[in-house]
Amino acid sequence: MHYIMADIHGEYDRYQAMLDKIQPNMTDNVYIIGDIIDRKPDGIKIAQDIMRRRNFHFIKGNHELMCVNDILYHEPEAKAIWHMNGSGPTRRALMYKTNPAERMEILKFFRDAPDHMTIRVNGQDFYLVHGWPGHTTYDRVWTRPEPDWPAPIENAITIIGHTCVYFLGQNSGKPFQIGHYPGFIAIDCGCGNNTDLRRLACICLDTMQEFYV
Repeated sequence: MHYIMADIHGEYDRYQAMLDKIQPNMTDNVYIIGDIIDRKPDGIKIAQDIMRRRNFHFIKGNHELMCVNDILYHEPEAKAIWHMNGSGPTRRALMYKTNPAERMEILKFFRDAPDHMTIRVNGQDFYLVHGWPGHTTYDRVWTRPEPDWPAPIENAITIIGHTCVYFLGQNSGKPFQIGHYPGFIAIDCGCGNNTDLRRLACICLDTMQEFYV
């Protein structure tokens, strides 16, 4: 089986609850398409868990990119930009709850993670990316689509995180759910945000079954 999640944003309890629900075994593959850190407390704990699992595959998001640009590369203005996007819990965990070797291992994990991936399931290609297909890493982790955007990759189904489905039209007051649009599937259901409507979503590409916690 091939399971896809995105935008956990430090909610380790929901992450573990999702794993309990889908119960992946070592022959399954779990893909997490960015933004495991920031906003809520336990993003680094999630990262370390993913790093230990051989059948888990991580695609970086804009939050991992901001983290690397600040702490690893010390880019001008990177700290301020990251701070505006909820860096506090992640920065504290990296600087005060990990030793230098652990910190560097995590930063390299974020740095070296791909920014997109194509996988084939049951003869169908799926293009996995955090933000939107583009020409640069910046484009792929930061771009936000509109609901009516056409399919960007020919003969593939594009699956994105990054843009919460609320901003793609789900504002009915019901708990957020995976959005199926003409050109893509959006799976960011609001983790890390301060709303009772938020959920962590997961989709199984073999069956297209959806899971929520």
